[in-house]
Amino acid sequence: MSMTLRDQLYGLYTACIYPVLVHKDPVYQRSLAKAGLGLNPTHIPIDKQDSFKQEMKLQAWLAACKIEDARSLDRDTVLTKLLTGPVTLYRISERGTTARPGIWWFTEKVADRCREEAGPDPQKRLDWLRQVLAVCFNWSRFDQVEQLVLRSGETIPAVVGRGLAMPHYKFEPYIDRETGRRVMDKLPPDYWKKKGEWLLGGELQVVLPWIPVLRVTISSSI
Repeated sequence: MSMTLRDQLYGLYTACIYPVLVHKDPVYQRSLAKAGLGLNPTHIPIDKQDSFKQEMKLQAWLAACKIEDARSLDRDTVLTKLLTGPVTLYRISERGTTARPGIWWFTEKVADRCREEAGPDPQKRLDWLRQVLAVCFNWSRFDQVEQLVLRSGETIPAVVGRGLAMPHYKFEPYIDRETGRRVMDKLPPDYWKKKGEWLLGGELQVVLPWIPVLRVTISSSI
């Protein structure tokens, strides 16, 4: 029986402490602190190994649920790996957002194809990327390029897989906590007109459950 995504992530999470995450990811820092390792650990003391494993087991379960619930990757292509620098990753977000960077990224190889096939126009490049990454129009304004650089020898856990095709808009009902009823966000005016349109997907995507956010920068373009 093959290992589940949760088990694979747990194996990576417990293999070692990742220095670039210790110094550049406050969420990872807090997780280690919850396990009793403090804010800047370099190793796992013997008396903290059980608490460390328990915390990493929880975090692996949370990450696997988030990835699987998104239903954005072809399950037959999904695998875990250690991402090792030097490497540059990109993602497209919304201008003005103050939220923590999202977990979905793409490689320099995809960026190179974008430059070659979409040409020099920045908007055409964004349109090309939205198509091949299949980012639904209600998920993001898709107008800001973020860049993450891992330096030589730095490693972080990652999940890679081919993105699935997605509809132009994707809305799913959710439970209202106050009423307990299933509700749907307000649909955009052109929802029914766009209902039959799909974004292609198919490109390799890199998912980062832990993100060295203090290393993420805003770029002028791809």
